[in-house]
Amino acid sequence: MELQITGLDFFTQTTSFSVIFGAVLFYSISRIIFLSYFHPLSRFPGPSIAAFSNIWYAYHWISGRYPWAIENALRKYGPVVRIAPNELAFFTPQAFTDIYSPHQKNLETFVKTNFQNRGKDLGGIIWEEDPVRHRQVARKLSPAFSSCSVRNMEPLVHKYMDYFIAKMKELGSDGIFLVQWTNWLAMDLSADLAWNAKMNQMRDMKDSIHLDTLLSFNKFATVLAVFKRFPLLTPFQYLFAPMGKVRLFAQMERVTRDSVLKRIDQRGSTEHDDYFEYILPADSPKPSDPRELLHIGSVALQVMFAGWGPMGDLFYGALALLLQEPNCYKALAEEVRTHFQDYESITPTELGSLPYLHACVEETLRMLPSNNTGLPRISPGATVDGHYVPKGAYVQSCIWALARSPTYFHDPLHFRPQRWLPPSHYLYDSAFAADHLKSLYPFSLGPRICLGREMAWVQAKLFLAKVFWAFDVVKVPNQDFDLDNTLLHYGFFEKPELKVRFVPIERDGE
Repeated sequence: MELQITGLDFFTQTTSFSVIFGAVLFYSISRIIFLSYFHPLSRFPGPSIAAFSNIWYAYHWISGRYPWAIENALRKYGPVVRIAPNELAFFTPQAFTDIYSPHQKNLETFVKTNFQNRGKDLGGIIWEEDPVRHRQVARKLSPAFSSCSVRNMEPLVHKYMDYFIAKMKELGSDGIFLVQWTNWLAMDLSADLAWNAKMNQMRDMKDSIHLDTLLSFNKFATVLAVFKRFPLLTPFQYLFAPMGKVRLFAQMERVTRDSVLKRIDQRGSTEHDDYFEYILPADSPKPSDPRELLHIGSVALQVMFAGWGPMGDLFYGALALLLQEPNCYKALAEEVRTHFQDYESITPTELGSLPYLHACVEETLRMLPSNNTGLPRISPGATVDGHYVPKGAYVQSCIWALARSPTYFHDPLHFRPQRWLPPSHYLYDSAFAADHLKSLYPFSLGPRICLGREMAWVQAKLFLAKVFWAFDVVKVPNQDFDLDNTLLHYGFFEKPELKVRFVPIERDGE
C-alpha cells in the first residue's frame, strides 16, 4: 500500500510539474510570438533578440560599450532601431528635436524614465522624473547660471585654473596622469562652485571620498539601472557590487550631510557666490525635516556631479585629442600665444575672439559627448521624425552615433576643428561645408537643457588657453594609447589613462 501511495504521489507531482512547465513554456512562446510580430513596435527593425528580451540592451550596457553598440545597430538597421521589446532608438537630428524639445508650460511632454532613479525619492535636478518637481528645482537654480552669475564666479574659475597651472609647473615636467589630474581639477572647482566645499584634491594629490565613490561605483550604478528590467533577477545585481568599497557610500553620505549642514549655517557669509545660495536662499527658514535635508543635499551633490563629469571629460578629451593631431595642436598653440601678450590678460571676454579655440571645444564636445545614456523618455503617444510611437513606449536618441555618422559629418571619426570655423578663417576647409553642425546638442534641448552650459564654455576655454600659453604638452613615449577602442561608458566615461608632460614655455625676459 505504501508503495502504491508513493507511486501515486510521484505520479501526481510529475503531472503537476508537467502542467506548470507546459504552462510556462506556452506563455513564453506566446509572449515571444506576440512581441516579435504583433507588438506595436514590431514593425521596426533591430536585433532579433531585442524584439522579445532586454538581454541585448543589458549586455551592451554592462559591457561598457553601449554607445558603440547603438551606433553599430543604427548603421546596420537604419535610422530607427528597436533595441528592447518596448524601446526605440532614433538616429536623426529631427528625432532629437521631436523627443526633447516639446513641452507645455515648460514641462516636457516626453517624460524622463526611471533609468537614473537612485531610490529614496531623491529627485533633484538630474534624477528627478516628475516634470513639475524638476521644473521647480530648475526655476530655483536657473538664476545661478545666468550670464551675470557666471561673470561673478569667474574669479573662482581663474583661481582653480591658476592652481592647476602652478601644480603643473611644479610636477608636470616629469609627467602626470591626465585622467587623474583633470578629475581633480574638475571636481575641486565644481564642489567649490556648488556649495563652497573645499575638496583639496589637487593640493593633497588624493581622491576625495566623493570621487572615490563615483569611480568605484560607476559600473555598479549602471548594473542597478539595467536590473530594473529584470525584477526577478534583482538579488543577483549585488554580485556586481565592489564589496571592498561598500563602506564608501556611508562615508560619503555622512560627509555630504555634514557639509550641507555647515553650508546652511554659512548662508549669507560665504567666501564667494555659489549655487547653494539659490538652492536654499539666506532668507529661507532653516530646514528641520530630515527628508528635506536629504533632498537639499541630493540637489547640491547633483549640481557638483553635473559640473565634474562633463568638465573632466572636456579637459581630458581636448588635450588627448589634440595630442593625436599635431597640426591641430600647433594651430591652437599659435592662436593662443600670438593673441595674448601675457598670462594675466587671458580672460573669458578676450577668449571670445579666438575662433580656433572655440572650434576645438566644439569638436571635443562632438567626439566625446557626455550625454551618452540615450536620454530615454516615455512617449505620450506622438510622432517622432515621421514615425508614430504609441503611448508608454520608450524612446531615445543617440548623439554619439549622430556625431560619428558620415551621413552628417565629413571624416567623422577624426578630430577636425576646422569643420566649426567660419569660411573667412584661413584654416577653413570647404570639405566640411555640408556638415550638420546645428544638429548636435551636447547640452540637450528643451526643459531639461543643461543649465551650466555657459559656465562649461568659460571653464573649457580658460583651461585650454592657460595651458597652451604656459606649456607644451607632450605625451610620454612608449604608451599604447587608443582612445576610441579603450573608452568605456557606464554612468559616465571610464577613460584610458594617459601620461603627459607639461613643459614650460621659455620666453624672452622670463
